[in-house]
Amino acid sequence: MDYHLKFTDEAQAKSILYRKEGVVEANEEFGIEANEGYDVANFDNIDVIGIIYKPTGLSDSEGNPIMVDLEGFHVNIRHFGDVEGLEEYQVYPANPVRIWSGDK
Repeated sequence: MDYHLKFTDEAQAKSILYRKEGVVEANEEFGIEANEGYDVANFDNIDVIGIIYKPTGLSDSEGNPIMVDLEGFHVNIRHFGDVEGLEEYQVYPANPVRIWSGDK
């Protein structure tokens, strides 16, 4: 199933979309160095769009379009299986900025 998601910012998105594995806490007594671990995706496919900019219909003095950013940090996911906890982030764009290949 495909989801269009909007988060407050990139940090919030990352906290929902990924989990840390391989984290090791330092232990000087045993000579173990700390390791921050690595990110593992919680979903099958993640397409980070980020901030979406839309034209205002106005131009600056050099003729460049003036853009405005839409609120939030945007991500699409495609996941095969049960998904819980994304309802509060899910949005339903009439004209998505980006879709998965093969979708219309």
